[in-house]
Amino acid sequence: MLLRQATMADLPQIESIIRDGRQLLADQNIDQWQGTYPGTSVLVDDIHQGFTVVLEEDNEILGTAAVIPGEDVSYKQIEGQWLTKDAPYLAIHRVAVSSHHHGRGLAGELFQRVFEQIDRTQDIEAIRIDTHPDNQAMQHIIKKNGFTETGMVKLLGMDLDNVKDFAYERLTANTKVEHMVQGETIQ
Repeated sequence: MLLRQATMADLPQIESIIRDGRQLLADQNIDQWQGTYPGTSVLVDDIHQGFTVVLEEDNEILGTAAVIPGEDVSYKQIEGQWLTKDAPYLAIHRVAVSSHHHGRGLAGELFQRVFEQIDRTQDIEAIRIDTHPDNQAMQHIIKKNGFTETGMVKLLGMDLDNVKDFAYERLTANTKVEHMVQGETIQ
């Protein structure tokens, strides 16, 4: 398996995986991704900006995520408290794995490979992510991969008025003590 940056040639497979994720959420009566978000324009923009990574095996994309440098507008205000303050972070959004490969632990594999790359980047001190309160499967994956629940965030700039998600943060190997909120320890 290989984690690599996505190209425009990957867009059809990425869109297929996102559609699979949208359907899986709908089948569970979870009101996440049930509108037009994330649409083609968002996915294309992510690829063009170099944010999208894909987990690939035998020329097939198994999973995808957008790994975006902060500051994320939705993360400026939190009902709760982040683990870090004024630390450079990356946000992970639009995580999805192929429905043809569910049960293989691919979301965890995708996260671990992203973490390995981030830990080699000296200037990234934290990783933030959020998910819908009803998406218990993603909450489990997030917590299993070392994230700490920090509160709730209101999603902004995505035509999702009044949507609040659970927020999580994970420290990296490069977290500086002076950026940690008092009482937190480096994992």
